[in-house]
Amino acid sequence: MNEKNETYGTRATLLQRMIHEKDEKSWEDFVQYYRDFIYLICRKMDMSHHDADEVVQQVLIKLWNHFPNFEYDESKRFRSWLCRVIQNTGRDFFRKLNSQSRLKGKVLDEEMDKLSLPEVENIAEHEWNDYLASLALENIKPHFSDRLIEIFLRLVEGESPQDLELEYKLKPKVIYVYSKRIRDRLKDELRRLKAELA
Repeated sequence: MNEKNETYGTRATLLQRMIHEKDEKSWEDFVQYYRDFIYLICRKMDMSHHDADEVVQQVLIKLWNHFPNFEYDESKRFRSWLCRVIQNTGRDFFRKLNSQSRLKGKVLDEEMDKLSLPEVENIAEHEWNDYLASLALENIKPHFSDRLIEIFLRLVEGESPQDLELEYKLKPKVIYVYSKRIRDRLKDELRRLKAELA
């Protein structure tokens, strides 16, 4: 079985693997899936690209250090805990910057202290759904031609099969069938990712 099939066929969630297996592969998978998500949350919290990169690194280090003792409670959401870690790490980062800046006679904006945990969780929930949709689309792209993916994305943006008929030399019925295949595959991949990433 190749690596791609093993990934699609896995039953254990990523968090369960992280906790129980404590291996490098599980950590790499975790970083692959969550690094960009953590970065998106940081950017939505109005961090610059550079600051967000730094906070992502600090969050990942904290998670790496914490996971050996982490006990996953299925009655609670992992992303809520992750949001708390991101928020606290961001606050610590900016407090440190502020203390260094004050020594130099500057005061940085303290927006991080104004964001409450529920606000960060709302940002995270919205970003999580968008992130999963993007990730799912990337994962299914190898199963379809670039042309079909392009058609699907244009349909999602609001164009009709009739609008695309002449340009792609495909009948609207055929466009609809291909679009439905992609949409069904996308839904399946979204379900898989949601189960895998808890």
